[in-house]
Amino acid sequence: AGTVRAEATIAWEEKEAPPFRLFVQAEDQHEDRLWPDPNAFLVACILSAWDAGERRVRVEGALCPTLCQQIKAPIALLDSWYPNDFGTPPAIESTEEVNALHPFQSGSACLLSCGIDSLGSLRANLLQYPPGHPAAVTAGILIAHQKKPAESRQALLEAARGRLPAAREITADAQIDAIPVCTNIWWLNPDGYFFSDKSHGAQLASIASFFSRGFQRAYIAASFFAPYLHVPWGSHPLLDNYFSTAHFQIVHHGVEMTRLAKTKLAADWPVALQNIRVCANDNSGSTNCGTCEKCIRTMTTLVALGKLRECRSFPRRDVDVELLEYIETYDMMDEDYQAL
Repeated sequence: AGTVRAEATIAWEEKEAPPFRLFVQAEDQHEDRLWPDPNAFLVACILSAWDAGERRVRVEGALCPTLCQQIKAPIALLDSWYPNDFGTPPAIESTEEVNALHPFQSGSACLLSCGIDSLGSLRANLLQYPPGHPAAVTAGILIAHQKKPAESRQALLEAARGRLPAAREITADAQIDAIPVCTNIWWLNPDGYFFSDKSHGAQLASIASFFSRGFQRAYIAASFFAPYLHVPWGSHPLLDNYFSTAHFQIVHHGVEMTRLAKTKLAADWPVALQNIRVCANDNSGSTNCGTCEKCIRTMTTLVALGKLRECRSFPRRDVDVELLEYIETYDMMDEDYQAL
């Protein structure tokens, strides 16, 4: 019905839970790009398996020796960050011999949420590389989460409706493809703290890796500026980059840029300025509320850049003292974040 899916059944051996049918779904026009890469399923599952106390992850198919070796790095880092949260890492097994594939294509994709990090990263890439360069982004992957596959192409687009109009305007202006993706990967371990603190880089890397027949690399926008990389976080250059294979490279991109620098890149790009989506309160992503911490922080930065008054992405055109006081009144920032 106008869509294509990569799927696998995940059967738990130690955890008492029914099998989980993991899927990643896109429009059928991307059928040549999307495939059920066993390595992508390994990246999707390894941290949840470890968290659940599984003794092994056994994958049907051939795994990449590069990934099997490199994946030890994020496991070691997470174990050092959270020494009381994990046990022995699961052994990695496959039903076929390890096999290093050559890249299928030479292009690049990026994960595109339309937040400041992804917009800054995309704009920096477009300014740095000429069209046709292997490192130049040619597609933005937009992720929508839902428990069951969409029954049709229209249903898939409806699942992504919150941010899709913004993403389409941005990708059209950049002359790159927009790839809306529907997945249930969140429900493999539906714990918000596990996702944010430990696993969201692996999830993003996994979803991008299912498109390795269409691209050689994918960019995941950095959350933090380089001096703050000591802060434990689920997306990090010592995590994301090591989920790469010999045929598909994951690049944690933009640690050299401050949040201010990224915001300026987005604000100086007219179509991005009108399509910023940062809101923490609006699950649909279709609007920014203007009162949550992320909205207030972004609006304040736009005021500093002299851009908020011309920005339609937020309901306010200025930031006053009362709005700033919301952050303290409602305890919007935890102690670790305040230390930054």
